[in-house]
Amino acid sequence: MALRIGKRHVKALIEVLEVSERIKPFQVVKRRVFAKYGILGTRYDSVFTAVVYKMYRMQGILDKIVASRAAIEPSRLPAALRQAARLAVVLAMFDDVGDEEFNNTVITGVTRLLRARFGDKAETVSSLYRSLLREPWKPGDRIEELELRYLLPGLLIRRLENILGREELEHFARAVNTRRPILGFRVNRLKTSVDKVVRALRDHGVEAWESTRVPWHVRYRGQLDYNNFKPLLAGEVVPQDEASAAAGEVLGARPGELIVDMCAAPGGKTTHLAEIAHNKARIVALDVFSDRMERLLDLARRTGTIPSIDPVIGDARKASLALRLHADRVLLDPPCTSTGALAKHPEARWRLTETAIKKQVERQRVMLLEAVRLLKPGGLLLYTVCSVLPEEGEYNIQWLLDSRSDIELVPIQGPYDESPILPGTMRAWPHRHETTGFFYALIRKRPAIGS
Repeated sequence: MALRIGKRHVKALIEVLEVSERIKPFQVVKRRVFAKYGILGTRYDSVFTAVVYKMYRMQGILDKIVASRAAIEPSRLPAALRQAARLAVVLAMFDDVGDEEFNNTVITGVTRLLRARFGDKAETVSSLYRSLLREPWKPGDRIEELELRYLLPGLLIRRLENILGREELEHFARAVNTRRPILGFRVNRLKTSVDKVVRALRDHGVEAWESTRVPWHVRYRGQLDYNNFKPLLAGEVVPQDEASAAAGEVLGARPGELIVDMCAAPGGKTTHLAEIAHNKARIVALDVFSDRMERLLDLARRTGTIPSIDPVIGDARKASLALRLHADRVLLDPPCTSTGALAKHPEARWRLTETAIKKQVERQRVMLLEAVRLLKPGGLLLYTVCSVLPEEGEYNIQWLLDSRSDIELVPIQGPYDESPILPGTMRAWPHRHETTGFFYALIRKRPAIGS
């Protein structure tokens, strides 16, 4: 490999790995640090980015290998040493980016750099690397074999195998591990047209086409400089995955209606509902974080939807007390495990535990009950979640239907696939639709008897 690795490059790589342990998403950290060291957009950027992505996709497996070979739990190491140990495993066993000279140079440079901070402990990195070159690690049981094959935790493999079957699980794993996600823009119908946006994207040298599933959405492949893309700067488009943009179209919005977005920031779905109603509905945007609400308001100003958006800082788990209103429509897209977005956020898979799932589900169910309380009789609730886990999707909705006698499921007719677990609900899949994985359920509050 023709890349010459110097101290500056090693420092940049270590800083990205260390800081991304504290600040998420790691992609933001990577861009900022690489810009600081003057390697953003260079060949070093592309090579190091490939290595970092692989590290996050394999993090759970890497930690098992570090623990077995270095005889120390990675969680007990300082962040820089922990990430350097993971890097050593990737370069020794799984790297298909650099050659032997590149890998040796990186590990030597990392060890020297960390020796000044951690003394002899830094030698763990180079000794681990050499050990794995001599004798590569092998899985110890079937689950470890599947984890290595699919780069997914066993917990997720078992669930998806039950839903999809072994053959389709292969396709799912390939989609979230090897495909570059297709990017997309929601076109702001208040300001421009789909045709104009497609032409603008093509003028910037990227492949672009109109979505065949979601109205007013454009998909594209290629590198696009957001800082110089005028439709984005002018609020004519909003960066949004197709499956996310489908939510607004499924729920709908009409002039004169009162609509609540319960977890609104950063505002993609909120502004979408305002656009659908041509700025003639009242959209109450509820979010617990004031900094995220500022991002929502910035987006609303840029898209021209600010006149119809009413921002409220509050906890969605207490939404009915905070708002004291009855809405025509409610959108609930709560915090979740993000297992639908593993291609974009590969590290999320290794944070998945039974405890973490249970915690998310408990919070989601509280919010679902609050969402029903906000609805007026005859009103519609759309529940969406960026997760492939049935606990956060179908099981939550079945629980809600069993808990409340005054609601009913409204079958969703596309644009994605009906759930195999709960008919009438819908799922978008990364491997079937080249989108983020999403679950959708539409609920109607029954009109009062005699009304």
